[in-house]
Amino acid sequence: MNVDIRKAADTPCEVHEVLQQPSRIERQSAELNAQTSAPAHNPEDRGSFEQQLYDLTLNHQEPVLPRSDLVSSLASSATGTSSPASNQAAPEAVFYPATSFVSARAQLAATLTGATLEALRNEIDLAEQQSAHWSPATAPPVDRDRVFEDVAGSSYVTLRRFQNQNSDCRPRKEENTSAISHVRNTARDHSSVGYPLERYPLDRARQAGWHMRGQTTTSAFVSLVEDPGKLAVSRDTWARAIATHADTLHTYTVPKAAVWTPDDVLSSIGLGMNAEDPDHVDGDVDLMCSLGRTPTRETERLFLGGNLESYRTASEANPYKRGSSE
Repeated sequence: MNVDIRKAADTPCEVHEVLQQPSRIERQSAELNAQTSAPAHNPEDRGSFEQQLYDLTLNHQEPVLPRSDLVSSLASSATGTSSPASNQAAPEAVFYPATSFVSARAQLAATLTGATLEALRNEIDLAEQQSAHWSPATAPPVDRDRVFEDVAGSSYVTLRRFQNQNSDCRPRKEENTSAISHVRNTARDHSSVGYPLERYPLDRARQAGWHMRGQTTTSAFVSLVEDPGKLAVSRDTWARAIATHADTLHTYTVPKAAVWTPDDVLSSIGLGMNAEDPDHVDGDVDLMCSLGRTPTRETERLFLGGNLESYRTASEANPYKRGSSE
């Protein structure tokens, strides 16, 4: 209640009413004194809060102040008062670990750009040089070989292919489209329909299925194997002939995102086929039955892209080659 001092003399009843309530005023005063005299936070609670605040800031990977100085700075800004910590020089910042930065850059190079192993090493070297500009002198050095091995092991797969010429690794169709472009196109097709159950778009899965059945003249895929020795003893006469008559055996280390497996192709066709589409359902059923009879011990894998040659890491004379009379 606001009281106008100039009118106080004209309102003796109001003053009298206030004076008649000493017990209430004393009780409120005692409660106020108790609140101001008690500590605002238990010391243990304060320490816990500082720890949580410090951990939270670290999780966001931003430079932060030491815990006590950070809390003091926040408290001073809230109350509008200055503290000794605010008048001191800024403490040393906490930085993003250089090794984590380099690893993240390498992972992005592998998954978003489809980098070759040589390009991956170059990206790791460049990221390590960039991190040296802000990494503290006392920080441990980045183990670039370890980063390379971790990313190569998690994002790449090594496959083999029997060939006669170095150029015998190009698809018959879409040879100018890189593997990472196909990966992006597949992701775009999936995003347009939400989250599909099948891994691959149905039309492309059909093409992959017919490629595995030998129809490669209009295919954008290239066949490779995980274990060339199994192809050389395959029950499939056509596959065995390739392994035992080719001149060279080439090794490719390719991004996993560009590799299609027979199981995923088969499941994509089964999940994507529409029983109400008579123009395709019969052909899809025939294809699935045919794929189901295809031997799987050859460990065949399909590479989708026209730049398989850039992922070649080794080549040798075909150790499984037999004489022309065999």
